[in-house]
Amino acid sequence: MNNEPVKGVVSRGFGRFYTVVFDSKDYTCVLRGKLRISDAWKAYSNPVAVGDIVTFVPCEDGSGTIIDIDERKNAFTRKDKKDRGKERRQDIIAANIDLILVVQSFYDPHLNLRFVDRIAVRGAVEKIPTVLCVNKLDLSVEDYPAYVHEYYEGSGMEIFFTSTVTGDGIVELKKRLGGCRAIVVGYSGVGKSSLLNAMYPDEYVQATSPVSERSGKGCHTTTNVNLVRYGDGTELVDTPGVREFGLMDVEPHMLGSYFHEFGSHAEHCRFSPCTHDHEPGCEIKRLVDAGVISEGRYISYVNILTSIKEYRDRIW
Repeated sequence: MNNEPVKGVVSRGFGRFYTVVFDSKDYTCVLRGKLRISDAWKAYSNPVAVGDIVTFVPCEDGSGTIIDIDERKNAFTRKDKKDRGKERRQDIIAANIDLILVVQSFYDPHLNLRFVDRIAVRGAVEKIPTVLCVNKLDLSVEDYPAYVHEYYEGSGMEIFFTSTVTGDGIVELKKRLGGCRAIVVGYSGVGKSSLLNAMYPDEYVQATSPVSERSGKGCHTTTNVNLVRYGDGTELVDTPGVREFGLMDVEPHMLGSYFHEFGSHAEHCRFSPCTHDHEPGCEIKRLVDAGVISEGRYISYVNILTSIKEYRDRIW
């Protein structure tokens, strides 16, 4: 090896080290010093993320030095939970993503569509489509799937119902993900690892773990963000179980634009911009009262809006 720079994809980050894949081989890399302290990365808690395309200098021993990072087409981020200041640095979970797969379950742990809505807003900000998979269909009561469809009517949300016990929906979900780089997000215990095992039983086996009886929450089986490439070309970014997801960088007056069903209706509000909360003559509130827009989705919108406003009042 002549130690010439090459391009690779980051598949994992751990501490100050990054696994970079080049020519089907893994290299354990560090950042070049100048890149590590660059002003360009001060907005992020982690300058390099899984999915980044990087230029690095490989060594014979399997190590390497990252010397540059390609411009990202998008980044799936959340606010750094350690950062409480006005700068609101972002924690990049993954970069260059084709879609977000949010995994929920009908039971154990229970369905939480308001969490899904927060993820979908982040996807809309970055122009990444969101797909919802509700797992454990075998544990669902009869009217739950219909409720999910009603909740997201007009939102453009793609929805799959799956069961790793009966096999329902597994083939359809795998087909939807085929050839994409998707980030898989959800609580611990919803069955993310079981889904991956069911879709790719001969390629990559993930450990699974039951839900805690005391807390009702899952136990983490994935401890790092990992990008795994499968034989059909699909790349899945598996994440540790995510229980909270803030959207503190979203401007309050812009939030409604990330709810697809609000759409052009907002143009008919009396005031512009309208936050669809307290303003008189709000067309969105009128459509909620008329049953055209899901009341549940509107309540979720107001909850997100309130959390953003409260955060801004606190730091400013």
